[in-house]
Amino acid sequence: MIGLPGYGQTPEQFAAQSQLPARAMAAGVLAVLPQGAGPARSWNFSGTTGYDDLAFLSTLITRLVTTECADPARVVMAGISDGGDMAGFAACSLQVRFRAVVTVAASTEPRPNCRPIRIIAVHGDADPLDPYGGGADSRRGYPATPPAIPAIAAWAALDGCVHAIASVIAPHIVTTTYSCGAQLVTVKGGGHTWPGGSPVTASLGVTTSEYDATATILGLI
Repeated sequence: MIGLPGYGQTPEQFAAQSQLPARAMAAGVLAVLPQGAGPARSWNFSGTTGYDDLAFLSTLITRLVTTECADPARVVMAGISDGGDMAGFAACSLQVRFRAVVTVAASTEPRPNCRPIRIIAVHGDADPLDPYGGGADSRRGYPATPPAIPAIAAWAALDGCVHAIASVIAPHIVTTTYSCGAQLVTVKGGGHTWPGGSPVTASLGVTTSEYDATATILGLI
């Protein structure tokens, strides 16, 4: 699995927040957490930097398959915030056929000519940075955040289904699941955080313990 940190976040910080590397190792899964290039440590999913992150990720995956025994049929890409946006962008833009994509604290829509892909979007409805209901991005040149519910519907339509079932799986967790596999996990009162992970600064909101995003990712591989 490839985990993409958020804007300005180092792989070490992301690892501490999500516990992805440690738990992946325990499960026999190869986990790689690359860092976004440049002083902002950001990902170029909307032409905001001069770095070719798609070529970087493509080369990384090729190397993992050829030298690290990674199974090309079982590659899952996940990311938080900026990294979640990049994960969705890469799923549409690379020739790699990902097993699945998981976005956390991010809302993204499929790009034109995107191939079908299983996607799970985990989003707090009290997220102060990537608003659940959509809204403008405060960073210059970045696209607006699409509303979470229409965004997952667009991914489901790409996969060929339009009907979803909503289920309450915990007091503050609601899943909207399409028959083709696309799913929105809504964290009621959740912030710009990693569900099931380590809490972060209070300004980013609540980190729920009712849902385990890391377990979801590892369960897809």
